[in-house]
Amino acid sequence: MKRDLPPRVYEKNGSYYHVAALGEKRKWTKLCRIKEGLSSMYLALAKIETDKALDDMMPKVCADWMKEIGSKHGKKTQADHRTHNKAISEAFLEFRARDVTPPVVVEFLEPWDEQPRSYNAYRAALRERMRFAEVKGFRPAGSNPVDSVKTKKVKARTRYITDSELRRIKVAACYGDDGNRTRSGHTICCLIDMAYLTGQRISDLLGLEWTQIRKEGILFEPSKTEDTTAVRILIEWTPKLQAVIERLRHPPPVPGRRGKARKTKPVSMRYVFSTLKGEPYTYDGASTAWTRARERAKVKDAHFHDLRAKALTDIDGVSERGIGQAQTMGGHSTQTQTADYVRHKRAKKTGATR
Repeated sequence: MKRDLPPRVYEKNGSYYHVAALGEKRKWTKLCRIKEGLSSMYLALAKIETDKALDDMMPKVCADWMKEIGSKHGKKTQADHRTHNKAISEAFLEFRARDVTPPVVVEFLEPWDEQPRSYNAYRAALRERMRFAEVKGFRPAGSNPVDSVKTKKVKARTRYITDSELRRIKVAACYGDDGNRTRSGHTICCLIDMAYLTGQRISDLLGLEWTQIRKEGILFEPSKTEDTTAVRILIEWTPKLQAVIERLRHPPPVPGRRGKARKTKPVSMRYVFSTLKGEPYTYDGASTAWTRARERAKVKDAHFHDLRAKALTDIDGVSERGIGQAQTMGGHSTQTQTADYVRHKRAKKTGATR
């Protein structure tokens, strides 16, 4: 006699199976043996439906997205992902993915309404989680609620860190509020100098390995470029760049709590920038140290990324080097991209008409 089975439940090899569609594939989940009866089958099916309902809760969607997609990105990007995930998970704690609507998205983004960059960043993060929910089958295809919410127009950043400000930040990184030398000051100052002298992103600096220190210079392979446009940048040696490497190879004794010098911090066998324990320096650690030094130096609105802009702008401003070398250092595919990147940082100089 033919049995009346719930949708997506089939008999196979003496057992009941639940069949779920995963794109073009089918996932067969065994419920129970047929001889155990329909009651056992319905109990097993109810458990699957309950687990599935939990999967489409927004905190779970964020966590799964981070595990499957976000974890493949760079360290700095992952740090941003964690910040975005926390905000989204807290705001949508009781929401299932299918319940997120455009008005709810607008309400979520309201705290950043006067901060265009942050607004767009959180909008993009939520849009990506909603796209992920569509792929997982938690929302109908093409129903991303974020698409209806427009991005904010962002004014081009014009901040240019002066040499004086940079010196003050480096001094503040070396000395704490009590006037004593900080334990991480040496490494942070080297990181700042390296960022300015090479014009590379912080993620590529923190991932720099000793094997990339070559006879001709320092070889960078920017992680942000796509495989199809990947570039390799060799920053040739200058006396100042060599001095930074020597400082990293031979760090000074670490200051003790009472001002007494302790043993020299270990140098990592792999990474150029390492902690007092010889472990690779993290983005969170470097970002915190930069912010603390900047605030101590009373320098406002200065991001670590502005060091890259300062480096490219200073090269562009040297007549014998110009935008061509700035483009090479930045790893940009066109000079137009480089020009857009640096043109607002510092005023162009010209003489009067007469």
